Amino acid sequence: MPEQTTTIERPRTAEPSDRDVVLTKDDAPARGRKRRIIVPIVVIVLLIAAVFGIRYFTFAAHHVSTDDAQISGDITNISPKVKGQIQQVYVHENQSVRKGDMLVKIDDRDYAAAVAQAQAGVAQARSGQQAAVEAVPLQNSLTGAQVAQAEAGISQASGGVAAAEARVANVRAAAEAAREKIALAQAQQSAAQAALTKAGHDLARSKTLVAQGAISREQFDAAQAGYSTALANADAAALGVAVARAGTQQAQQDITQAQAAADQARAQISAGNAQLAQAQTGSGQSAIKTAQAQTSGAQVQAAEAALAAAQLQLSYTAIRAPVDGIVSKKSVNPGDTIAIGQPLLALANQRSLWITANLKETQLGKVRIGQPVQFKVDAYPHQTFSGKVDSISPATGVTFALIPPDNASGNFTKVVQRVPVRIAIDTRSDPQHMLRQGLSVSVSIDTSSR
Repeated sequence: MPEQTTTIERPRTAEPSDRDVVLTKDDAPARGRKRRIIVPIVVIVLLIAAVFGIRYFTFAAHHVSTDDAQISGDITNISPKVKGQIQQVYVHENQSVRKGDMLVKIDDRDYAAAVAQAQAGVAQARSGQQAAVEAVPLQNSLTGAQVAQAEAGISQASGGVAAAEARVANVRAAAEAAREKIALAQAQQSAAQAALTKAGHDLARSKTLVAQGAISREQFDAAQAGYSTALANADAAALGVAVARAGTQQAQQDITQAQAAADQARAQISAGNAQLAQAQTGSGQSAIKTAQAQTSGAQVQAAEAALAAAQLQLSYTAIRAPVDGIVSKKSVNPGDTIAIGQPLLALANQRSLWITANLKETQLGKVRIGQPVQFKVDAYPHQTFSGKVDSISPATGVTFALIPPDNASGNFTKVVQRVPVRIAIDTRSDPQHMLRQGLSVSVSIDTSSR
């Protein structure tokens, strides 16, 4: 007996396809067995989905996650502070160095010569300073001696002037007395001349009377003796006048000499004043010497500063590592001529790393500083690292863009902004220092911790 079949036909307008199902009576038990297998599987799947869904939603309610994150770190670019030719390079690419290690050596012969020249300048400046400092007390002593000498000369000349003026007064008094003597001698001469004239007349009469016998010879002799006496007195009076006149002339000469001595003493006072003025200018010289000493001190300081600058330039020829790190981007070789500020290499600090996670602005509501963070790195997908929220940027990333969008242009489209969040890495979770700067990271922040 032929088998009865039940056929589910599609509409006639539809073309038959591989999906047309032809069922027979023998297929019913098979469908029952499949249903009994599928239903438990579906239930188990739904239970598993429910468990994982509840765990997911519970996790999502207390965690904020993003894969827009990467590892960041300090990169120190090494550039020279002086120009020159590279003498030696002590490091190679990807080499680990410590702070203070020698990296590059620049030919330092020019800078060493500059240091030697600066040292000579310092020595010269110090010698000049010593000479200037020693000249100050010498100048002060010389000035003091000159002033004392000039003052002594003035004092002596003043005494000489006083003595000369006193002598002038005395000599003038003597001249006046001599003039009085002249007058007295002239009076005496006049009296003697008168007596001589009378005696001459008496002698002439006596001669006549003696000849006539009117008087005696004794009377004549007496008249003749009177005449001789009068003549002698007249001569003496004339001599007294001459002596008085000579005394007057001597007194006048003494006056002239005394006045000359007074004038000379006054000239000595003037010379002493001039010498004192010149000596007092020595005080100005002392001030100049003191200023020169101070200037020489400033010159010493300038020379020492130039020496320090030259020594600093010389020290720049030895380029050392300012921090611990790994050498990268090395672009220098021995023999290269470099300029100031030219990039030579970079040092990547692997000991101080952090994560920059760009969270959506809608995810920041529960994020707080200090919250724990779990993250994975694409390079090590089976290892989980830990850290904590260190800081939150004060602005979105687009705010610091070179050309930020202008929403006032009229073509505004709301875009969810992202805010950089800095995450400090717990170094204990990376004991082998496997993390590298720039690696992509997926982070999860536990926001249940306040």
